[in-house]
Amino acid sequence: MAFVSNRTFLLSAAVSLVALQANAAFAEAPAADAPAADASTLAAGGDVIIVTASKREESIQDVPAAITAVGGETLARQEIRSAAEIVRLIPNASAAQTESRSRPRWFIRGVGSNDPAANVVNPIGVYFDEVYVNSPFFQAFPVFDLERVEVLRGPQGTLWGKNTVGGAIHYISKKPSFDPSGYVRAGIGNFGSVFTQGGFGGAVIPDKVAARGSFFYERRGNIYTNAGSGESGTGRFDDYAGRVQLLFTPVDDLEILLSGRVRNFDGTPIPRFIAPAFPDNAVRKGASAPADDYGNTPTGSDKVYEANVPGTSKTKQRGTTLTVNWTPGDYTVTSITAWDKGDNLSLGDADYTDFEGSRSRTDLSSEQFTQELRLTSPRENRFNWILGAHYFWEDFYSDASTATVGTTAYLDRGTGPQRWRHAYYQNVVYDQTAKSYALFGSGTFNLTDALSLTAGARFTSEKRSATINIYNPNGDAARRLNTVDPTTPPTAARPLITFIDPTTWWLRSSVTSSTPLTPFISSPSKTWNRFTWDITPQWKLSDEALLYGRFARGFRSGTFQASATAAAQFDPNGIAPEDLYSYEAGVKTSWFGGKLTANLAAFYYDYKKIQVLVQGVPVQAGGTTVFTARLINAKGWSEGLELDVSARPIAGLRINGSIGLLDTKYTEDFIPNNPNTGQLFGDGNQFTRAPHFTGNIDTEYTAPIGDWNLSFGSDWSYRTAQYFTVNAQETDPSANDYNVSRYQRQTGYAIGNARIALSDADDRLEFQLFVRNLTNKTFKILTFGTQQGARLTTLGERRTYGASVTAKF
Repeated sequence: MAFVSNRTFLLSAAVSLVALQANAAFAEAPAADAPAADASTLAAGGDVIIVTASKREESIQDVPAAITAVGGETLARQEIRSAAEIVRLIPNASAAQTESRSRPRWFIRGVGSNDPAANVVNPIGVYFDEVYVNSPFFQAFPVFDLERVEVLRGPQGTLWGKNTVGGAIHYISKKPSFDPSGYVRAGIGNFGSVFTQGGFGGAVIPDKVAARGSFFYERRGNIYTNAGSGESGTGRFDDYAGRVQLLFTPVDDLEILLSGRVRNFDGTPIPRFIAPAFPDNAVRKGASAPADDYGNTPTGSDKVYEANVPGTSKTKQRGTTLTVNWTPGDYTVTSITAWDKGDNLSLGDADYTDFEGSRSRTDLSSEQFTQELRLTSPRENRFNWILGAHYFWEDFYSDASTATVGTTAYLDRGTGPQRWRHAYYQNVVYDQTAKSYALFGSGTFNLTDALSLTAGARFTSEKRSATINIYNPNGDAARRLNTVDPTTPPTAARPLITFIDPTTWWLRSSVTSSTPLTPFISSPSKTWNRFTWDITPQWKLSDEALLYGRFARGFRSGTFQASATAAAQFDPNGIAPEDLYSYEAGVKTSWFGGKLTANLAAFYYDYKKIQVLVQGVPVQAGGTTVFTARLINAKGWSEGLELDVSARPIAGLRINGSIGLLDTKYTEDFIPNNPNTGQLFGDGNQFTRAPHFTGNIDTEYTAPIGDWNLSFGSDWSYRTAQYFTVNAQETDPSANDYNVSRYQRQTGYAIGNARIALSDADDRLEFQLFVRNLTNKTFKILTFGTQQGARLTTLGERRTYGASVTAKF
């Protein structure tokens, strides 16, 4: 009822905004011979934000879409240093970084992916300088020397059509100019944190060649203590990145931009804690927190974890982009050519206990090439358009191993006698090539000065060819967790695994088995074609108000389940593509000469063939029914409202805020009830990471003190409860038992950040003190089903603080 009431309130607000602006338009209509107000006049009391969401430069208030833009100055001021952190300023969005600084789990309006496989194509498209970044493991790049970040909510089936079912996030670097400019920012913080970034550039040859170089470095020490027998702690990292750009303008109508980028990250994994680490997030307050399946007592602190295997996380990225804009007349030809390569290695404990339960290692790489060509007509034409073609190629490789090196003892679910399990080993090698071809076009016809219609279409053909090689001498998924008494002879179902060289346990050559198993190998190939489109009517009520509607279809390519660890899990026919039909209406308004903007959007998604990873799916393996994780296609819907407000009510005070209301549901029972565990997945369950309410507010007040300016700023975000599983979801607050659904749920929480800055009158020098996670709130960002007997959870970052200084020149 609360959600319905909130939705009714925002809809009433929308109607009021439209009515007020329409009345203002008729009451204050200028004379026929009066000059039209330019969009820049809205900057009288505020800032005009120019974006390129429609592949053209225009004011954000003139774009008929739900979009948020954050400038580079704001990113630096709020100490946003990693790409995923941008979502704390976006309604109905999240991007938890659960594996150190790699692989953000992007979700916008409930649309995202819960599949941990490294080959996953996220339904949220991530772009850097208009180049699509495919692999999720390389989407957590450092944020530095940026012009701005644009976040488009909703399917982008035309101009940003590469698998952008739920939205697009575009990071735009600061380009070279012929005027010299630059900055350097450096700081220190707790946990031994040291960070610096900068950018500088100017003319190399006046009016012909300009250059800009940028750099980033951040180091942090361990912030968690290991109470086990492995490494001393974790949380440390060193993160380097750099970018060089050269701008050539040999003639007036030709602009050539060549850029190169590198990144080197060396750190440790984010630890996992034995659940429930914090009983109020897992069971009803006052209830006891039971032990895990090994009999381990849940971790009682967010500072201490257990591991018997040291961990490491390393990422290397490099790439280059060539962008050409040629305007021989009224039309512009654009070519964007890019190559990127990334490597990621992660190694560590998998069960996070102080004995040999399970360890894991994953070595993956992604190499991609993209080419886009566009022809753009003048925006001033009554009918203006963009035509283009896009090509994408990627070679992806992953080598993942999991093992129990040596026999281990544990309690049978914490109550039975002590039992034994022999060593365990599995290795999965996944190699995939993806190719995508697309033709697209978008046109806007101005019916009148106030009324226009935009329509776009895109045809995409995507082919994936993969080879999966699964080596699991312990047998299929039904046998891999079986336990045996050490006096029991090994059998085909319960083989004895021996490690010839435990120091290289992840190699197949280091393992022998009493019952060798021929690896399961499958080499499927499939092509999926889709026609996507969008239709957007818009009505300019006045120079300060825009009313729009949008009907769009988005497409996410089909795939294969790279996370399969047994033949029974892998479907060589692949997983069908997703289709999302979006119905959206919105109003954008500006008031008091631009001192206040208020934008409202309402949407409904008809979501078909959703790619969902479901735990405990019954499958047949060797004549036996086993329950395992499977990637399936589902069906559901998402609906909600979003309000963005930006205000400068008095001199020196800036307020930005947003509210997001969201409701999601799966609408079919795709998995039959399991008599052992009840309903696993079906009608009525919510989408993962889809809280009903999200809100954020960012305020800053600046006052002059002599020749200096003193600023106080704080931003806060709040989200209600959310699930990390699509399986059975228990929400009964009277429940007193510990069950998977309540454990894999995070209750509502708020996170706040604060800063104080002192800058000179010319804004050339600034000193800042900052605190992130001001209240040191403990909250989950990921939970896991039972893994090797243990229930585990990953927590968000603890409180950090520090000081920085910025010099501009």
